[in-house]
Amino acid sequence: MRVEYRSFTAGPQSPALELMSAFRSVSNYNERPHLLGYTPAARLNPFQALLYKEFSGSNIAVAPILRPDKFRSILDFKGMAETTSLHLHWNSWMTFGESDESRARTLGMGMVARLEQLRAKGVNIIWTVHNVYPHDAIHIDLELNLQQRIAEISNVVHVMSNSTVDVMREYCALDERKIIYAPHPNYRGAYADVVSRAESRAMLGLEADEVVFLLFGAIKPYKGLSRLISAIDILSKIAPKLRFRVLVAGGSDGSIEAHNFIDAALLHPKILLESNKVPNERAQYFLRAADVGLVNYERLLNSGAALLYGTFSLPLVAADVPPLREGLHEDSTTFVEDASPEAFAQSMLEAASSFGDQSRLRGLMGHMNDLDPEIVSAKFGKDLVGRLEGTIRR
Repeated sequence: MRVEYRSFTAGPQSPALELMSAFRSVSNYNERPHLLGYTPAARLNPFQALLYKEFSGSNIAVAPILRPDKFRSILDFKGMAETTSLHLHWNSWMTFGESDESRARTLGMGMVARLEQLRAKGVNIIWTVHNVYPHDAIHIDLELNLQQRIAEISNVVHVMSNSTVDVMREYCALDERKIIYAPHPNYRGAYADVVSRAESRAMLGLEADEVVFLLFGAIKPYKGLSRLISAIDILSKIAPKLRFRVLVAGGSDGSIEAHNFIDAALLHPKILLESNKVPNERAQYFLRAADVGLVNYERLLNSGAALLYGTFSLPLVAADVPPLREGLHEDSTTFVEDASPEAFAQSMLEAASSFGDQSRLRGLMGHMNDLDPEIVSAKFGKDLVGRLEGTIRR
């Protein structure tokens, strides 16, 4: 009998197969488990696997719902669980990418109505606030309306920074009584990490004495693509003796802005571009070749890339926003003072002069230790069970 890889793509028995398998996976067979189905399931990003890594220790059976629109299937298993919860992550799927606003509104509000029905039948709704609104939003006002409805329906709202409530006031009102805080875990163990800096640079065609800045992840407009090119040109002028390169690696989202950036980057002498999705095992070549990570985005709340850079001991140039001020290691992060390309270039120059400071890097690694997945996941699972049961377990 051949191995069948389950829970990666939805099959004819999904999500029942994944939900039943979750019950079998928990270690405590003397108590009914807490069932948690999560959606959408992001298989290329290890974040969810890391977040739920230690949930079995809190007797939580975790199952992916591979087709988000099938989330109501969790009701079929409610009688087998101590508590039953649907954990919503990114919510842009609710409009199914519909370009027609009227159609998108019908689809989105229909999904919200289904969530309300689920909540009325005793299923807990947990929502993780990943972004101020979806990065790929087509109808922004509609998306803001949908996420406000989700916030109101949810009985638990997971935030990854304590400053989220204040930052979100402009976009969504969050009830502080619903909040559970659990930071974004680091990515230790989630990515292959066996190559050296020298081997990585040799493979990518980078010289040993070049300062290499890295923009890793999907190429999307909110990451300030045109501003980055302007900052590179400014840095070349204000520091003509600085040997540097900007490494960009990630697939395009298909937008006009991303397309224009790729066209410009391919012709730019300071940019080295990989515009395809980077497989997990190849990410290490870009991360180990780099000296500084870039997260100076135009709109962000949390940044998985920042945690990935930190996992690989990379200092950062980052947007000066409260969640990043709160969550990043201050001594190894250069915060950009304003949204101008000039400020971006100055911050890149400052980072280039200090990226090898060993005391800062030791502080960075100490900070990252506190964000190990085992620590973050275990506490989040314990706090979540306490909230769902109406008590706080210590």
